[in-house]
Amino acid sequence: MKKIIITTLFGILFVHAAHAAVITVQPPNSLNQVVISIDTQGEDINAVQAHASFNPGDFTITGINDGGSIIDLWIEQPTFSNESGTVDFSGIIPGGVDIASGTIVTLNILPRSGGISTGFAIASATVLLNDGKGTPASVTTMSNPFVLTVLSSTTPPFVLDTQPPDSFTPEIASNPSIFNGEYFLSFSATDQGSGINHYEVLEVSTRGGNAVSSGWQVATSPYLLKDQTLESNIYVRAVDNAGNFRVVEVPAEHPVSGGLLPWYLQELFYDAAGSLIVLLGIGLFFFIRRKKKLS
Repeated sequence: MKKIIITTLFGILFVHAAHAAVITVQPPNSLNQVVISIDTQGEDINAVQAHASFNPGDFTITGINDGGSIIDLWIEQPTFSNESGTVDFSGIIPGGVDIASGTIVTLNILPRSGGISTGFAIASATVLLNDGKGTPASVTTMSNPFVLTVLSSTTPPFVLDTQPPDSFTPEIASNPSIFNGEYFLSFSATDQGSGINHYEVLEVSTRGGNAVSSGWQVATSPYLLKDQTLESNIYVRAVDNAGNFRVVEVPAEHPVSGGLLPWYLQELFYDAAGSLIVLLGIGLFFFIRRKKKLS
């Protein structure tokens, strides 16, 4: 299915190309961070894909961060290989964006020594217009050699991220070409600090407050719903690379009568009810025992 989505998004559907979008690899800053950004040149775009290469003999990549990225939904999460010297990513921006300088990803590099590096070479790139047709825009790239700076401290710079991911809205949908038409959940969040690490999903039945699956499940979008009756409240937790998280709820589309409380309140209710039953049982036991003694 992933191949089908990527082919649909990035296939060359039309011969005509629009104005050239510019993808730029900026030289590393004082913290040895390299930003890959895009200038849409006044065009409204909704998809970006690129494959870049570098010389692992010059430096290694220690991390890749999508915090603050214009990409809302990654079709291929940003990845790198220090062995082969490659960086790859592809993603979409629902609704499109027209921006003069938008960050796509930030790379943390560790120079092997000082000197001049050949930097990153963008071997291939694709940008699609937000025109409802997937029209490809022509793309130019800007990437130059840069100076490698070995930081005086062996401890990598640390910026504390205490903020949760941005608010997002998961959606339930179905499509004949995805999961054989069964209901699935699509979701995507952004994080301005350390970037999104992963997502987790919890489905809680409105019939009795019980999780449909065994607790939180690490998930990717699209996520095939286990409860195809849509009687469950769904909770999506987005976790960033610093461990901060945000939980959003998708209320059941067909809730069972009497099961409209959120899952955490349902759990409190059932716990309280269980404790009350136990206390009543203990009270009844001592009442009967005392009555027997008196008789």
